[in-house]
Amino acid sequence: MRGAIYVSNSGNTKLKGSKKIDGTYCSIKATCSTTCPLKQNQTCYAMNSFVGMVNTRMNRRARQDSPLQLARSEAKCIDESYNGGDVPTGRDCRLHIAGDSRTITGTRIIAAAAKRWLKRGGRSVFTYTHSWAHVSRDNWGSVNVLASIESADQVEQVRSMGYSPAIVVAEHASDKAYKLPNCETVFIPCPAQTNDIHCSDCRLCMKSDWLFETNRGISFAAHGIRKADLKRHLTVIK
Repeated sequence: MRGAIYVSNSGNTKLKGSKKIDGTYCSIKATCSTTCPLKQNQTCYAMNSFVGMVNTRMNRRARQDSPLQLARSEAKCIDESYNGGDVPTGRDCRLHIAGDSRTITGTRIIAAAAKRWLKRGGRSVFTYTHSWAHVSRDNWGSVNVLASIESADQVEQVRSMGYSPAIVVAEHASDKAYKLPNCETVFIPCPAQTNDIHCSDCRLCMKSDWLFETNRGISFAAHGIRKADLKRHLTVIK
């Protein structure tokens, strides 16, 4: 499949806890927003380490494919998972361990495939997007999706588009939920970072509607092999 793959029982150490979890990978070059500063300065964790190697392969396979063509490829991968049959009971799926969807039409195509996956027995589908400014939350349908932001100043913007925010900070202000300066949203520090609870057990990001309704977001401390570079970058964009 060009530029997009579906992985059953992902070996990603952050995702996989006591339960198995699936995931999709897409070409960052072809699908991620051109305005994403983490893409521009290559500090995104998905551009480094093992995920970075997968992304390099996806970029090569994508060639000149458009974001819409990649969305169709990803949807096809999702539909063909488990040979189109039943999804294992209790299985969750993280879309875009690498990649994103930056078009409305493409997002709707992926959302439709995710809905079919859920009807086949999947438990929950979740992801994050940097394309929130022009792809509103309603286009994602049943997918739990958080808007990736770089500054607390963007919180009201993402909420106006229907999203709860996910932000990267240099360090967590506390192991408990906290507020950022001049922002009323309460941010919950990622439990995978503060309590060593993996995504398949935590499932907090799979409750995007509840997060939105209660004015909560998720915060992630800078991590990955380029953590120091990312921290320097965060002092500029805040």
